[in-house]
Amino acid sequence: MKKIIVLSIFMTLFSCIHIKINEKVSNDFYVGTYTNGESKGIYTYQIDENGLLSNKGLKAEIVNPSFLAKTPDNKTLVAVSEVDENGSGFVQSFKILKDTLVFVSKSKSGGAHPCFITVNNKNQVLVANYTGGNVGYLQIDNQNGLTNLLSVQQHLGKGTTSRQEAPHAHSTWFHPNKNDIISVDLGTNELWFSKIDDSKNELVYLNQKTLKMTDGAGPRHLTFHPNNQWIYVLNELNNTI
Repeated sequence: MKKIIVLSIFMTLFSCIHIKINEKVSNDFYVGTYTNGESKGIYTYQIDENGLLSNKGLKAEIVNPSFLAKTPDNKTLVAVSEVDENGSGFVQSFKILKDTLVFVSKSKSGGAHPCFITVNNKNQVLVANYTGGNVGYLQIDNQNGLTNLLSVQQHLGKGTTSRQEAPHAHSTWFHPNKNDIISVDLGTNELWFSKIDDSKNELVYLNQKTLKMTDGAGPRHLTFHPNNQWIYVLNELNNTI
C-alpha cells in the first residue's frame, strides 16, 4: 500500500490545485504525507514558471494525511488520517482561507487505515478504509464541517494472492451522471456497486453487487471516460488496466 505513495501524491496534486477568486489557476497545491518520518502533515507546494517545485510550508498538522480532496466550491479541504485506533481511522476537515488551513472538524472513518476520500456536489463524503475493508459515508458543510459517520458498507471475501487474504477497500467513486457508487477493493479483487439511500442516510447495494476482476489483478483506482460510458480500472498487483 505505502509503496505506491508517489502515485497518490501526483493524484493529490492534480485533484487539489487551487482556483483563485479571479478564476486564474494558482500555482499552489496541497500535498498529503505519511508522518512516521520528518513530515508533520499537509503541506503547500508551488510550481514556478520553469516547472520547479518549492515547499511553501506546513499548513496543517495531522497524522498520516495520505489522501486529500476538496469540496466542489473549493472552500473546504478534507483529509484522511490513515491510522488504526481501536479499529478506526479518521477524517478531518479544514477551511481554506487564502494560504491558510483552519481546522474545523474530525470524525471516525468507519474502519482502519482510510486511504481515499472523495466529495460530490451534494457535499456527500465517501471514505475507503484499506485495512477495515469497507466504505464509510459522511456529509459536510463549510460552517460545521463533517457529520459523524452515517453509514458503513462492509466488503466480504478474498482474492488469490498473499495481499488478498481479506477485503482492502482502496478507493470509492461517485458516478459522474448517476447516483451510483463504485468502490474498488484490492483484497476481494472486485468492484462493488452501491448508492446512497437519502431517506435513510445509508449505503445500499445495487442489484449488481460486484464485478470480479481477473484473478490476482488487485484493483486500486479507476477513472471514467469523458463520455461516461466506460470506466478504466488500474490493477496494482498484475500491472494492468
